[in-house]
Amino acid sequence: MEPKSLPKEPEETELLLPFESQHIPPAYKEYYKIKRNNFFASIQGFPEVWRCHILLDEIWLREFEDLKPPRDVTQLFPLMLFFNAHAKMRVGIELALSGCMAEARSILRDAIEFVAHAHTMLRDPQLQTVWLRRNDDEEAFKNAFERHKKEGLFKGLDELYAKWGELSETGSHATLNAMCDRFVIAESADGALEWRLNYCGTEPHMWAMSLFTMILTCFVMERTFFNDYENRLKLDYVLVRMRNEFEKYKEHVRELMKVRYKIEPPPAAKGIILTAGGRPAL
Repeated sequence: MEPKSLPKEPEETELLLPFESQHIPPAYKEYYKIKRNNFFASIQGFPEVWRCHILLDEIWLREFEDLKPPRDVTQLFPLMLFFNAHAKMRVGIELALSGCMAEARSILRDAIEFVAHAHTMLRDPQLQTVWLRRNDDEEAFKNAFERHKKEGLFKGLDELYAKWGELSETGSHATLNAMCDRFVIAESADGALEWRLNYCGTEPHMWAMSLFTMILTCFVMERTFFNDYENRLKLDYVLVRMRNEFEKYKEHVRELMKVRYKIEPPPAAKGIILTAGGRPAL
């Protein structure tokens, strides 16, 4: 099945409200229009990926509702961190849908950190005091949450640790990998070559795969959340059904994209959500 073609660039009146057209200056308006158009175009061009995002978001909201109020006081503060992780996931995916891939990766990395911190504090509730007293004892905080991350903060979260490292290099840190997909070489009217930077947007093939990979990362974060509060969440049969339906649809989309984009499975990629070198693995 061929993907739907992305629509042609619409008129300004189709993208902006009259207030926006009136008050946003011309130079900034062009950037704003492209970003808005990318968001609409990605929803239309990659509808299965968009649906994955919406289904997963509904699961998060259902889980939050089920946990009101927390029965155990030691679960309250980590739950607040999961709330914040979900907020960052929403913003990150919205940026990715708008074609702001580096910014999306950076924010998803932040979301992973919040999930890891929450998970660690549920595993050892005494660390909640260390977290809250960071300004009073910076050294204790670093020992608990910053040093030896793989064996400490991300213990038992191998997939999230791997993705956190990739997103650090391709989004958060000032590296070539974080900006190389933004630069293009274009030929000017007089035949000279010039460098240009795209503030948003990318090639549709990689855009779709990157979006789906980000949603897979959000799913791993949700799975961590569910497992941490499973004793209560598993009692909601509607939630269990929603998660099962999402799992089936996610795998359907994975297979669809393999066919659509002619993706060959990388060696030894079973259970891993990225490939060597940071390229998306489906």
